[in-house]
Amino acid sequence: MSSFVVEAPVSAGVRRAIARGRAAYEKATASTGPSDVWDNRVIDQAIYAFVRQGHPFSANDFRDLLPKVRKCLISRRLIQAQKDGLVVWTGRVTPSTLRSTKAAHVNVYEPLPDAVARLRGRRR
Repeated sequence: MSSFVVEAPVSAGVRRAIARGRAAYEKATASTGPSDVWDNRVIDQAIYAFVRQGHPFSANDFRDLLPKVRKCLISRRLIQAQKDGLVVWTGRVTPSTLRSTKAAHVNVYEPLPDAVARLRGRRR
């Protein structure tokens, strides 16, 4: 059995359509106002609590513990926690427990060894 690569030309119209989609995505998922500031803070607190606990975790583990927050901010805060050197993706995924996602994959993270020390200086 052989396989082949299909290469489709990308027209200027296709590029514009993709750019519009990307702009709409960025707008929909951007932190845009005071409520997002508070949402980010409460999500960060949940992430920090799981970091301090020291075990692998996913958004499934704390999503239900949060007040109503914009769900798209949860993944953004987990990305930021990775950038801040608090957690690392384990390479594992688990099915989402959020009914609307129809069991989409959710990343599993684990705290980095020095993460708790990094948190000591934070005030949130």
